Amino acid sequence: MALRAAARKDSITRDSLVKDSVAKAKAKPARKPKPATRDCVLDFADSPPETRLLYSRMNDSISNTFIGGGFVGRCQGENNRLRADSAEQFQQAGIVNLYGNVTYEEPGKMQVAAAHATYFTREGRLYADGNVVATQLSTGSTFMGPSIEYYRSTPERPIARMVAPSRSTARLIEKDSLGRPGPPVTVIANRFEDTGDSLLMAWGDVVIERQQINGRSDSSAFDKITQRARLVRGARITNTDSAQRFVLNADTIDLFSTERKLDRVFASHKATATNDQLVLTSEWIDLRLKEQQLDEAFAFGPGRSRATTPQQDVDADSLRIRLAARRVREVRAVGDARAVGTPDTTKIRTPDKDVLSGDSVFAFFDSTATADTAKGPRIREIRALGNASSLFHIANSRGRASPPGINYVRGVRIFVNFDTGAVRDVRVDSAASGVYLEPVLDSLSDTTARRDGAARSRPRSGSPPPPSTGGAPARRPPSVPPPFERPAREPVGAGTVSTLSAYRRRP
Repeated sequence: MALRAAARKDSITRDSLVKDSVAKAKAKPARKPKPATRDCVLDFADSPPETRLLYSRMNDSISNTFIGGGFVGRCQGENNRLRADSAEQFQQAGIVNLYGNVTYEEPGKMQVAAAHATYFTREGRLYADGNVVATQLSTGSTFMGPSIEYYRSTPERPIARMVAPSRSTARLIEKDSLGRPGPPVTVIANRFEDTGDSLLMAWGDVVIERQQINGRSDSSAFDKITQRARLVRGARITNTDSAQRFVLNADTIDLFSTERKLDRVFASHKATATNDQLVLTSEWIDLRLKEQQLDEAFAFGPGRSRATTPQQDVDADSLRIRLAARRVREVRAVGDARAVGTPDTTKIRTPDKDVLSGDSVFAFFDSTATADTAKGPRIREIRALGNASSLFHIANSRGRASPPGINYVRGVRIFVNFDTGAVRDVRVDSAASGVYLEPVLDSLSDTTARRDGAARSRPRSGSPPPPSTGGAPARRPPSVPPPFERPAREPVGAGTVSTLSAYRRRP
């Protein structure tokens, strides 16, 4: 009997526990209580003696206050201070209006000066208008514009926020690891939003001015902690240094800094970098700076990358350009690379180009300073590695007016050396083959004479043919006799030369 009673008691207990758990599951979750609204009780004990006060009590819980003759005070329980020539408080609406020489201050955080301001006590929000100047006391950065909204930090909003809804100017002060301020960065935009004095967003015709670097875009973002900035849509960066001026255009540009000094610029989506010695185009361009000067440039991404210099055009799947003493020193092209150059115009006159191709092409320039800086550094050597081929023009010994010779070679590796811009020698390493073509100058002169003689002997239109003298019928001479000897075998890639018919192979 005792065992049956104990078992029955256990079953009743289990049933009650199950019912309680089901009831709890069906019950609606309890709502969190809303935070109590804050009413501002003005404390103006620091106001000057000339202060005048009008207190109007509407009922037992509502009153309005009007203050003139100078006002200095704060809301009790809040670490802020309000100053103005006059003020009025509407307790029921939770509004404090400030007029004339308004100053709002939070010690160590924010100071706002304006002609007029409205402080919403229940939201912890300040709206200031009329020649507004907001200063972030932690960094010294300032915002100037026609109006500014400031949301102070509260228990419900732990991070302060500032909004400049109209076109304004921001002067950002960047500090290094030792707390020393650097040169200010000026940003102008149609709208600003700053969060926690760490992330700044700007929209609408953004203009950025910093030491030696200017930028423009449709919108931008600045992360003051990571020292990173991003320019989006129609982005443009200009280096104003006259010694090494460059312009970078792309859809998106990222700027990276270390110790508040710009050391990297990354452009994506149809990027173009231009300076007086180089034009670089690619889907992505990565510029590396050293001591605020361009040191290296990388071009890569989907599609082809191209580098254009006064003497050579190089295109490949990816490019790397190195500079020394602010001058292009070498260009490295990887992936189906090709270098196209203009022959030395002081020795050769031709509309055709010199071509060097391979799996990789390396171009080395003379980076030493010269008196003529407009032409840029001269090409010193070009190397083609892997499935290499080259086609170069050789100056004619008769002078610039005479057609140049053509040297075409193939091999695993090709090394081309230049002397004052002209090809000096071509060296082929492994599996070498090729052909040298030179113009047939004697045939050219004979052809001219034959062409003139044929023109004189050709009968006029409508005149009878000359009488036959018997024997074999007279042959009519060809209108244009073949002027040149054709090569026995045209080289691969000869389509890049438009005058191959004027050349013959050297015996």
